[in-house]
Formats: sequence, structure tokens, C-alpha cells
Amino acid sequence: MVEHVQPGAAAPIFTVSSGSGLPAGWLYGLHRWRAAPPVQLLLATGALMFGTWLLLTAGSPFGLGWVAVLTGATIPPLLALLSQLAESTVHPSVLTQAFSWLGSASAAGSAAAAATAMTLQSLAGLRLLHRRRAGRHERSRHRRPDGGHEHGTRAGDRL
Repeated sequence: MVEHVQPGAAAPIFTVSSGSGLPAGWLYGLHRWRAAPPVQLLLATGALMFGTWLLLTAGSPFGLGWVAVLTGATIPPLLALLSQLAESTVHPSVLTQAFSWLGSASAAGSAAAAATAMTLQSLAGLRLLHRRRAGRHERSRHRRPDGGHEHGTRAGDRL
């Protein structure tokens, strides 16, 4: 998206995505939720998955920005819920270790997502490059040595 439509849109979109988490986390903390934390976790994860799917359908930098707000806003509540669930389920003597595992898993997930995205982007770029080269090869195959085309006209001839 950024590569072929708006080269300067990457930084603002990333900023909007990251910045949307600040008010979302604040608002999540202000509200007293009736649903149990596991239900909240399911809903927040579903919202993140839906937003991630919508990222694939965004047709403009503006649309991508709105979807990035949704995905960015789900991260702080998810982190808070995971911490809350860890605190309520693990023994206090291993709580620090549980938080360390959560932080490490979060970092590993971000790294894996970035690596996957870059790999997919590279593969898509290679396919596009291959198509362009194949198209050039196909067009050059139909040219005659004198500069004309196989259907009988020469370069510069008018029909």
C-alpha cells in the first residue's frame, strides 16, 4: 500500500496505530466491565483479528489509517487483560516469571509478525517484478528485427 500509493503515509499510519492505543488503554481502565476477563479477552482478540483482516481490504492510506486505529486500540486492553489473567491464575511466588513470559511472548509475536509481513511483501514484490519482466519479454518477442511488429507495421508507420 505505502509503496505504490502514498510513499509518505507509512509514518503517519504507524503513529495513528500506536497513538490510538493510549486513549483506548485509558478508557478501558476507566470502565468497570461486567463481562469476565476471559470473555473480554475473547472479544478483544476477535476485534484484533477482524481489524487485521480489514487491513487486507484497505484500498487507500486513509482507509488503512482507520483500520490501524482499530488494531492499535485493541493492544492495550489485551495486554491489561493478559496481566490480569496471569495475576489471578498463577501462584504469587511465580508472578514475576509469568509477567516475564508474557512480555517475551509479546515481543516474540511482534517480531514474528514483522518477519512474516516482510517475507510476504518481498514475495509479492518478486511476483510483481516477475510479471513486469514477463510482460516486457512478451512485448519484445512480438517485434521484428527491423523495429516493426509481426502484423506488418514498422515503427513510425501510421495506420
